[in-house]
Amino acid sequence: MVASQPEGARTVTTSLSHDRRTPPGLDLAQTIRTRLQRPASPLPRADLALFKMAAGIVLVGLAAFAVAVLANQQDATPEASQQPARIGDVALMVPQNLTGVEADDTSRLVGMVRLRLDWPSLGPAQGQSRSRLLVTLSPPDKVNEPATQLAVYARFLTPTVWSNPGGLVVRGFRKGSPYEGDEFYVSVPDGRGFAARCPLDSAATAALDELCRVTFRHRGIDVNIRFPRAIIADWELMLGGVRRTIDGMMR
Repeated sequence: MVASQPEGARTVTTSLSHDRRTPPGLDLAQTIRTRLQRPASPLPRADLALFKMAAGIVLVGLAAFAVAVLANQQDATPEASQQPARIGDVALMVPQNLTGVEADDTSRLVGMVRLRLDWPSLGPAQGQSRSRLLVTLSPPDKVNEPATQLAVYARFLTPTVWSNPGGLVVRGFRKGSPYEGDEFYVSVPDGRGFAARCPLDSAATAALDELCRVTFRHRGIDVNIRFPRAIIADWELMLGGVRRTIDGMMR
């Protein structure tokens, strides 16, 4: 006959028996596993705002870095497409896209530079554009000095003078002279600012886009420009733009 035990004594005995059956390390592992399986608690509002601010700063920094790299690459491209040239004592760096020739063209002139400029932008001439300037840069020659040019032309000019838009006056050349069929456009009062020769419109010249020509000297370089007659009234803008283009190439 088994004697009955008090209820409290049975509880203690059961608990002790359970402690003997379950190793303490197993309870700890189970506790850790349970906590890891719980969903993460959301960040407090203040911490979330701080995280968003930091992420925004990083994104802005990356965008600024990308813009800077792109700008450096764009700045380096024109430098890579420039060609060194020397005209007399003047050193130039000539943009390839202003010459109208390919980088591997072997027919370059020695001691001279030819440019094809769009009008009125003075950028690279477009293939189908009829408004363009053909500019030749060459070493200085006494023949191209303004006083010499005027003296040569003066012997063959007619006495008739008429005005032209742009503040220019126009004179014709005598029949039988070397310049018969041309007109002479000069600035007042003495033609030293601008003196251009343009052929009269005819069937022989209708196909030419750059009818007129003017030669002047700029910073030790003789500059010859062939240009359409339609823009002759803008001669001051044309000369000023070409001079600035040359200045930008000088080194």
